[in-house]
Amino acid sequence: MKAVSVIIPAHNAAATIVRTLGSLRSEADAIGEVLLVDDLSSDGTAAVASDAASRLGLPLRVIQSNCRDAGGARNLALSQANHPWIYMIDADDLHLE
Repeated sequence: MKAVSVIIPAHNAAATIVRTLGSLRSEADAIGEVLLVDDLSSDGTAAVASDAASRLGLPLRVIQSNCRDAGGARNLALSQANHPWIYMIDADDLHLE
């Protein structure tokens, strides 16, 4: 059952976001959406994440923002999440099984 919204705040995370998304692949059966809040990145974070999510079969939605901090980005994503369970992970962290 796809019941989890994953929230990832990101700012210039193109170098790390592929590994972060890859670490979520084992939970794909539970993930209903991945909300990447791209906070004024200048390194192509959103494009890199979109490409990786497509290859990994993860349902990514990019939210462009100008929150200027991770807390604001998380709150923005929370307001748009569509599933009852929320999982937050930073763009440079890995999900461990």
